[in-house]
Amino acid sequence: MAQTALHLPWPRPVDPSWRARLQARLDALAKPVGSLGSLEPVLCDIAAIQATEHPRILRPFFLLFAADHGVARDRPISRYGQHVTEEMVNHIASGRSVSTVLARSFGVPWRVYDVGMVTSPRHPDVRQSKVAPGTRDFTRGPAMTAEECAQAVQIGMRAVQDAREEGADLVVLGEMGIGNTTAASALSAWILGVEVDLVVGTGTGIHEQALAEKRLVVRTAIQVWSEREPSFPPGDARWLAGLAHLGGLELASICGAILESAALGLPVLLDGVLVGACALWAERVRPGVRDYLIAGHLSPEPAHALLLGELRKRPLLDLGLRVGEGSGALMAWPVLRAGLAVLEGTATFSERARSGRDVE
Repeated sequence: MAQTALHLPWPRPVDPSWRARLQARLDALAKPVGSLGSLEPVLCDIAAIQATEHPRILRPFFLLFAADHGVARDRPISRYGQHVTEEMVNHIASGRSVSTVLARSFGVPWRVYDVGMVTSPRHPDVRQSKVAPGTRDFTRGPAMTAEECAQAVQIGMRAVQDAREEGADLVVLGEMGIGNTTAASALSAWILGVEVDLVVGTGTGIHEQALAEKRLVVRTAIQVWSEREPSFPPGDARWLAGLAHLGGLELASICGAILESAALGLPVLLDGVLVGACALWAERVRPGVRDYLIAGHLSPEPAHALLLGELRKRPLLDLGLRVGEGSGALMAWPVLRAGLAVLEGTATFSERARSGRDVE
């Protein structure tokens, strides 16, 4: 296969002065200063993205990417076998999973992409974008070839372009793939430069013996990659090679979706540790991406707090959610929507005073 040319886009510049302007407006509302808490900096971020003191989000769009992981094929590192990926993707596409029940209840349209499942889901609404039937075992070498990784990144970019053409003004990202918290842990350990034990969690709820196996798998993958990493020049080539070695096809698509969202000027509502690892990868590759990121919630997975800390993002929710598939981000959407409604509809103290005089 000929090598796929991949041009990673840069984020649209954001004027930080809009944050201060919106904060001044928030401070003037008829409420105690700062009383919207963690919502206020998020609202200021959206104002800066949209370059307005009246930010609005009318059409959030949920994109979910699914793939399988070779490292989980014959190892007890997940509570579920790979057949569950297909079963869950069919539920997601039909609107009967946690994530799409939430999306439907909030009026959020969704698209589901098979970018690398071992099987092919039966549901007609799953977009068939399969790059390969799962990744390889990354303890023995790269999970993906450079070409496969590039194709998966491009699928994510194109998915955001298509959503934008349908009017999307906020992108919500999710994933599905048995074994993908193992890949996300490996990506996190590499990007953050921390010990494996600090980033590997129980994922789907594995027991202690399986957790020890998972840590060993991630440690081995990092060691194999560290031997190869110096052969790649610093910059895009090294970041893409690391993603190809340690990531997954659905994670590569999420990386592409985040980069494209920032390039198009669309805010991204992040889910848990998987999307968080992709978000930090995107920020490392294209500094400034973080200006477009909103942390939906905090996952119990140990890497997630570290990732959000590095991105300097405070989550809207901390409910101990670990469903995955974008559900935490979707639960955060009505909180964000409520903040926007309060911002638009609440009077300022001066308006309230004028109204009082008019009544008298």
